[in-house]
Amino acid sequence: MFLSVEAAQAQSTRLEIAAREVDWAGSFDVLEVWRSRDTPSGPYEELTADLYRPARIPKNAADPPTVPVVGTLVTLTGKTLSLLLYETERCDITFLGADPLSYGSAASQITSKSAGRLNSYVTDEGILVIETRTPGTGASLRVLKSEAAPILRLATEEPESLSYGNDARIQLVNGQEVYSFTDQLGSGLYFYKTRFRSSTTMVVSAFSEAFSVGYAVTIDQQFLAYGQLDLVGLDGVPIKGQQVRVHNTFRGVTVDSRLVAGSDLIRRTDLDGHVEFQLVRGQRVSVAIMGTDLVRDITVPTDPEIKRFNLLDPSVSVGEDTFKVQIPSLVYAERRTL
Repeated sequence: MFLSVEAAQAQSTRLEIAAREVDWAGSFDVLEVWRSRDTPSGPYEELTADLYRPARIPKNAADPPTVPVVGTLVTLTGKTLSLLLYETERCDITFLGADPLSYGSAASQITSKSAGRLNSYVTDEGILVIETRTPGTGASLRVLKSEAAPILRLATEEPESLSYGNDARIQLVNGQEVYSFTDQLGSGLYFYKTRFRSSTTMVVSAFSEAFSVGYAVTIDQQFLAYGQLDLVGLDGVPIKGQQVRVHNTFRGVTVDSRLVAGSDLIRRTDLDGHVEFQLVRGQRVSVAIMGTDLVRDITVPTDPEIKRFNLLDPSVSVGEDTFKVQIPSLVYAERRTL
């Protein structure tokens, strides 16, 4: 099992995870993804779970009870709890009412005053819990230092004060060797590991080697466009694993106060025969499909309205393009649910 990673944006990191069927067939049925925000040796936290889950503090708290719990009585009126959602949105909740207030009352106020962004409750064990309404890796919740935090027994120091949501574990499919996973709040400085799991026996495999993105996008997104290509064989079946290369001829061009340089970009088509490159606008590059005689020069579109473009579109070619791309009119069968 190995990983290759593409960082499409500074915070959205896409992992293409290759998992050979021979490594899991008969023993495991799902794939876990883990992340370290520190070093290759950890500590690691799982980005996946049995189901899509919100960011929750305390992290290992139980799900909401069937019958609401009142909980402990505390002196809380007039005090403020400060939270940070998605690492960008601050949420300050000042508690109202006559002391003493119960944990249950505090939970109700957190839920009602969060503008639909949070849910709060008290577990059967009397623990006050706060979670995001949104599940998945794009959700995060941080408890900031405030008067109310210690009263509600909420940690304000990492790692207990910060929680991320989870995506569902990846279902393994016979015949499929590559799986995509997106860490919505990723970074080029983070490290990732994966392992197999059986959802019935809960048996897990050893972890893969740690893998890092190695870079993050620093140029402003307005200067970037995505060139894409889809390949199929004569039988209409997608060509997977085909190597495509984009060559940059160094011309000393500066974009967004940065010099555009670097070596060739090389990608392989995925299971759908699709490949995609993130490119700097206005750059002249050569596109080559390895193993064929197709090599063509193009200029990455400068029109900010064009976010994605076909690498073989004649409109982006440079000069006389001897390779004319023809797109046949295809009638697609209607998808039906069996």
